[in-house]
Amino acid sequence: MPGDLPRRLSERFHPDLTDTDVRDFTLSAVAREAFLRAGRGTGWKSPMDRNRWFGRRAARVLNDVAGGEMTTVFAHSYSAREVFAHAKTRGWTTVLGQIDPGEEHFRVARLASDEWTEYGAAPEAPPAAYFDSWREECALADRIIVNSPWSREALTRAGIPAEKLRVLRLVYEPEETGPVAAHQYPDAFTPARPLRVLFVGHAAVAKGVPALLEAVEQMTDVPVELHLVGAISMVVPWRFAKHPAIRWVGAVSRSEVMRHYRESDVLVFPSLSDGFGMAQVEAQAWRLPIIASRHCGRVVEDGVNGLLLPEVSAGAIAATLRRVAGTPALLAEFSRHSGVATQSGIEALSAGLLSLESA
Repeated sequence: MPGDLPRRLSERFHPDLTDTDVRDFTLSAVAREAFLRAGRGTGWKSPMDRNRWFGRRAARVLNDVAGGEMTTVFAHSYSAREVFAHAKTRGWTTVLGQIDPGEEHFRVARLASDEWTEYGAAPEAPPAAYFDSWREECALADRIIVNSPWSREALTRAGIPAEKLRVLRLVYEPEETGPVAAHQYPDAFTPARPLRVLFVGHAAVAKGVPALLEAVEQMTDVPVELHLVGAISMVVPWRFAKHPAIRWVGAVSRSEVMRHYRESDVLVFPSLSDGFGMAQVEAQAWRLPIIASRHCGRVVEDGVNGLLLPEVSAGAIAATLRRVAGTPALLAEFSRHSGVATQSGIEALSAGLLSLESA
């Protein structure tokens, strides 16, 4: 909502940047975006044009940087080609931050939509030029940072040299500065106090949401209530839109998302393909146990702070939810062992980036 924009932007500001030299193109970017939207551009042309525009502007800014031969330039995927091309003319080291599993993600999304046709067609895949440009970025990059073993595997299958790839987790700073108490669970879940299951993220086929919905549909004998927090990016069959155990919350503010973490019993993250899945770390910050797939960032330590699914299917999710629903003490144990791991801290990222110099 437009009236919500100032608060949403303020939630993204970090006070440590107050005295930092930041060059931005915010005003021109907003004006350009408004122009593009007025033209009702659709498909991949707009994001591709936006990436090229940003890359050219960033490359021009680098002209003013008096970097030496030890300078390292970091840029995110899909808008780094022009930046890296300029950096290479000056003999600088280039590091690509790969935000997703690349081409493999769209292959997985297409196969999932072919399996779950009831939930709509697969999202439009990028044109060949999109990944042609990306491959040029990868070729210009001295190192490529991915955020999960799944992304590393996906890029390797796409032919990206394995020796360039390094796995570094995304940084997360907890919303709370003080200690967070472990979740409290009843002795047994009942219709009056059901197992409160949470999903956070885009409700999409590639996120494994159809399998999650169908798992809940199977659990007629288990007191369970599913809350889906986030935008809906798929067709929702009528039986799930009106299912008595399913609540479609929609997109909400970050503070509201945090409330759902606090009030839920378990997060289910059944993604079929995810560069990382920040919802997992956010949940851990609130000591919320997680049931996750193996196609995302490694946050869950199986049997310690949650459970890993053997596969993303309705049967596997239902079986795992039945297990925790029948043993609330297991969830309590997972919650006690939950928390933001040191690997998610800014110091770990700093050490990982610095280690690239000697790699």
